[in-house]
Amino acid sequence: MPANLLVERPTTEPAEAPPAARPARDLTVDLLRAIAIVAVAVGHWLVVVPSYADHRFDGVNALETVPAMRPLTWVFQVMPLFFVVGGVANAASWAGARRRGETYATWLRSRLVRLVRPAAWFFAVAAGLAAALRAAGLTEQVVAPVAWLVVVPVWFLSVYVMVVAIAPPLWRLHRRHGTRVVVALTVAAVAVDAVRLAGYEAVGYLNFLLVFGVAQQLGFAWYDGRLLRFRDTAWALLVGGLGALWLLTHVGPYPVSLVGYPGPELDNNAPPTITLIALGVAQTGLALVLRPWLQRAMTLRPVQAFTLALNRNAMTVLLWHFTALVLVAVVALPLGLVPDHEWGTAAWWWTRVVLLPVYALALVPLVALAGRVERDPGNGPPRPWRSWAPVVAVPVLAVAFGLITLGGLSGPGPLGVPVASVALFGGGSALALSGRPDA
Repeated sequence: MPANLLVERPTTEPAEAPPAARPARDLTVDLLRAIAIVAVAVGHWLVVVPSYADHRFDGVNALETVPAMRPLTWVFQVMPLFFVVGGVANAASWAGARRRGETYATWLRSRLVRLVRPAAWFFAVAAGLAAALRAAGLTEQVVAPVAWLVVVPVWFLSVYVMVVAIAPPLWRLHRRHGTRVVVALTVAAVAVDAVRLAGYEAVGYLNFLLVFGVAQQLGFAWYDGRLLRFRDTAWALLVGGLGALWLLTHVGPYPVSLVGYPGPELDNNAPPTITLIALGVAQTGLALVLRPWLQRAMTLRPVQAFTLALNRNAMTVLLWHFTALVLVAVVALPLGLVPDHEWGTAAWWWTRVVLLPVYALALVPLVALAGRVERDPGNGPPRPWRSWAPVVAVPVLAVAFGLITLGGLSGPGPLGVPVASVALFGGGSALALSGRPDA
């Protein structure tokens, strides 16, 4: 990262466009974020099938046993779209920070606060309940699967904190080189996939930044209007993205499912492959094609209310929607309230669909309570005590989120919590949140 980004002083780059030329807030981006949040929750609720046997809960990935579900991941895999709309938000936020004369460190701290505070509340509740269940006499074998299942969505934060941190320098590159940055990142992602396919699996993790970095650059191009200049751009992105995705999955070596499941040697999302770049391009194109209808929809009060509610509670919904699934399973499965049908049959599919509103109802009180932290982020972002503190917080938080995703929030130690990952998160949070009010 360039050294000048760490200095506690306003940037010396040319100022952003004057107020009259600033891009107006695109409300369709907010609606797209709300739709994506719903798609994430619904997709997980369809795919993850809770199970209960021998007084133990577990979760089964339906993609493994119901092949007909795999093409549906082309609809419900919306992580590229999340990073596209995130790119729009990061560009707008950074441009506003520069107009106010804020430093990179102050800006980064404000972005991290929006992630850390809801996550801290979620971890405290989940780890506390896991520890309480252990103290009540339940074994680690019983508690661990549940404590892991609720934190599955946390992987997103591990990647997002890094993508947010590199947004300002990548925005600078975008302003100088435009879509050539997208091409360069895509070529690098293709090279990473080639090395991964050659047998060096660990190299694939570089694509978390490269693949979702491409999505963020598309968001930059949306924000500054490059994608809106020509009418045919939307259709070119949609057709080109879908065509590339079809070739990669039907002619190339990539599986059709864009969400991983046990079995295939190659996983398209953990770490991501270039299939998600193709999907992100197609999703951006589709969003632009639908943009006139989305703009009209945003004039309707119910749509405005839906969009506002989802955006104000975005992090809370993403963090807690697996908990809603677990709560329903813990109550319903031991009582035999969920019928057990043969996998993939019409009755099985119907059961999955009927459970969706049940999960949603279980999520509502969780969002109402836990969402207060996200809806009330404080009185504004103070300056960090040290300009390096939020920068150092990023890799610490990324590792902590990754460890929590892999290991869950139940540990074998005397406290019943994974001490190392919780301590890392605590240290990263302290670095990110520490600050003093501006004079």
